[in-house]
Amino acid sequence: MKRILSLVLILLVGLALTSCGTLFVEGGSEYRQGMAAFEQKDYVRALDLFLQAWRINSDFTEAKAMIPVAFNDGDAHYKQAAFAEPSDDPEVLDRIAQAFTNLEALHNLARQSAFPGLAATDYSEQARQANQKAAQRWFNLARNQQQGGDRLDVRAAVMMYERAKARDPQNPEIASALQKALDEAGVTLMVLGLGGSSFHQRVYSDIKEGLKSNRFVKVVEHGNFPDTGPFVGSLELAITWARSNDVDFVLEVQGKRSASPVNTEQQVSLPSANPRFAGIKKTIGYTEEEQYSYRLFDLASLQVVKEDELRRNSGSFAYTVSYVPAEGVRTLHLQGEPKENLRYVTSHIEINSTNAVVNELRRDYYNISTPLEVKNQKDLTQWLAYYRNTYPDFASFAAEQSDKELFYAIEVAHIRGTEDYVILGNSVSEAMQESARNSAIFNAQIRTALDMVKAESETVKEPSYRYGTDIAKAIGPLL
Repeated sequence: MKRILSLVLILLVGLALTSCGTLFVEGGSEYRQGMAAFEQKDYVRALDLFLQAWRINSDFTEAKAMIPVAFNDGDAHYKQAAFAEPSDDPEVLDRIAQAFTNLEALHNLARQSAFPGLAATDYSEQARQANQKAAQRWFNLARNQQQGGDRLDVRAAVMMYERAKARDPQNPEIASALQKALDEAGVTLMVLGLGGSSFHQRVYSDIKEGLKSNRFVKVVEHGNFPDTGPFVGSLELAITWARSNDVDFVLEVQGKRSASPVNTEQQVSLPSANPRFAGIKKTIGYTEEEQYSYRLFDLASLQVVKEDELRRNSGSFAYTVSYVPAEGVRTLHLQGEPKENLRYVTSHIEINSTNAVVNELRRDYYNISTPLEVKNQKDLTQWLAYYRNTYPDFASFAAEQSDKELFYAIEVAHIRGTEDYVILGNSVSEAMQESARNSAIFNAQIRTALDMVKAESETVKEPSYRYGTDIAKAIGPLL
């Protein structure tokens, strides 16, 4: 009957809310929060909020109407759980203890409120006994679980002790047993990153972050352990230190970044947009590879319990140039100019088409502007100095200077089966000047590329991949 009356009252209150609203009423915020708690069957919070709304605004009709509703519905709801069938199941005992705790809180609010008509009862002793009974049951289960001796058993026991402590927080026996179990369940992991100082710090940070959700694992570091000779290395020093400082596991992580130079040639036809001449595409550069490995040592047994390695390509850098080489040298008397020893290449198409293709293949190098630093365009050393001073690294040099095509050290193209020649310029003299300039640029770029690749491939670089994140996932279940 009470339940029916409560529902009727809720409907009446709902109608009142619809008609006038509570948005701008003093105590309206507390009232609306109380209604939300009431709908979620959080009757203690609901009653507290309705009482707050009533204290703020004693004329707040809706709040006053909901106070007995929340009290009576909460009383019935909590009693149903509190007086359930007795059981040794700790979860059932937990629910009973919580129900009595809620009953005591609900009735305590009613007693202190002095709100008329609330029949408050003292459930403090029943709540205390129910909580102690649940706590004792969890404590006994935890103690039995802990006797298994396995670390996982101890960790399961920790959670049971915590359930016991939540029910009886002042019990010193529970607190002591919980602390002992926590000490047994926890492990200390020391990270040793070998691959440079920043690599070590990055690995340590990533592993610590990756394992932070495991409250039983403490990740520590202890600076660097430099090699002291052929027989005692960083790992040996780290393990020695760890064993004398109550560390359970040592994780050795190695990382290195190496470069493999590339210097290849392949046959191509040029120009690429209209292939007519046999040419060579030259590629100079290097590929970078990062190599990682780790070993997890259990110091109790001095055994490696987990290990793995990873190789990954971290980048490829290449400078490319394609050129048509000379087939030979001929002494020629062209355009009425004096005889010259001219380098040539043979064309298999008629002269006008050859002329068009020649101009196309001349374009890339013809369009290379001469910087102020280069006073003599035919001087290899000046171009070499310019490139070395302009580009800080191979990647920037390759990005700007790659993929050009040219006739290398050629002044004329001979039309096969005829006595005709196409001059690579407006005159023989200009062709010779252009050939010398192109040769200086070409050789300076090749030399620059080779020197930069050698220097950068021999430079030790720290690996950059966040390998610690992968390791944390792999070793987490073992700790």
